[in-house]
Amino acid sequence: MVTDESLRTTKSATATMFAVLIQVLEKDMPGVEAAFLERLALAYATFVNESDDLNGVELINWTRAMLTGFTLNEGYGDKLLEGQ
Repeated sequence: MVTDESLRTTKSATATMFAVLIQVLEKDMPGVEAAFLERLALAYATFVNESDDLNGVELINWTRAMLTGFTLNEGYGDKLLEGQ
């Protein structure tokens, strides 16, 4: 059975995996993170405009926040695994 908590955990883990993947790729291919974030913004616009389900929007927001350290609620903070 899918609960709100299990869905939240799955979205968090998915966002984390994508953020870590992009961080690893950025080390070998500088610029990939910026390109990913640009494409992610386009995907975000599509989800916001074409879906009533906010789970996809939230997952995109979490991934972006992990990579940039920025959230609308808190402003800039630490990036995921920053300094490690």
